[in-house]
Amino acid sequence: MIVVVSHAGDAHATAVVDRLASWGREAYLLDYGRFGRDLTLTLDHGDPGRPAVRVADAAGVTDLTDATAVWWRRPQLVDVGAVLDDDARGFAYGEWHAALGGLHELLACPWMNPPPLDAAASHKPTQLAVARELGLRVPATLMTSDPAEARAFVDRVGVGSTVYKIFAATERVWRETRRLHPADLAQLDAVRLAPVIFQELVPARADLRVTVVGERLFPMEIDTTGTGADVDFRLHLARARTSAADLPDDVADRLRALMKRFGLVYGAVDLRLTPEGEHVFLEVNPAGEFLFAEHGADLPITEAVAGWLAAPG
Repeated sequence: MIVVVSHAGDAHATAVVDRLASWGREAYLLDYGRFGRDLTLTLDHGDPGRPAVRVADAAGVTDLTDATAVWWRRPQLVDVGAVLDDDARGFAYGEWHAALGGLHELLACPWMNPPPLDAAASHKPTQLAVARELGLRVPATLMTSDPAEARAFVDRVGVGSTVYKIFAATERVWRETRRLHPADLAQLDAVRLAPVIFQELVPARADLRVTVVGERLFPMEIDTTGTGADVDFRLHLARARTSAADLPDDVADRLRALMKRFGLVYGAVDLRLTPEGEHVFLEVNPAGEFLFAEHGADLPITEAVAGWLAAPG
């Protein structure tokens, strides 16, 4: 059995599960958001040979013990809303966190991606440091909660040449990368409340989304010329011109080295291609979306993900 940690509304998980089913491979969609509601978890150490991992709902019991691969795709928060007392709710969530950590260890099979490595690789400060160390160009960047530091960076780079963005999006809070405007300078004191990423705006001939699955790279070029999206291609992706792209061998090798350094099997890398033809690293998302790249550039990414899960390595 292949386990996919996500939820029923995740089109990426559904596409991969359906592809696996078409190959006759059993996949179980494990939604952590159902724990505390209609799904139970059992970690059974009664057999001295090997601990068992079981989940159960109204449809019956599913044994996950012999899972052959796990895709850490879109884990949801356990639902502890039925616990009304704040202290008890925190306690319940902590107990679930500990139990699920044990589940991760007991499913002793290849993971795409191992949760601890996935979490570490999600840290943008580390990403930029590693990318630079491996020879990739990264933009001038400042991550700060100090208004004075922020103003000094903006003075150095220039107001119109500075963008700002968040460290991590959530399902409830998402913000695109934005260009800093003169009117925003009055708001810089607000960075005391939460750190902000400030970065030089890299002029681009095109953006690149490179989806990495194991050793395979699937690059898509995104040309947003004339769409008004010179900062964040996601805002006008439907109007952009997209196509499969080629990467220079040295850039491809460095991206593979980046993935190996972080221990990732899957990652969605964002690059900017400058007018001079230089590839600039922006970030890697260990659980980034790929269907838009598959459709926009006719890239077989669903097949690659399902293929790795069916035969890891």
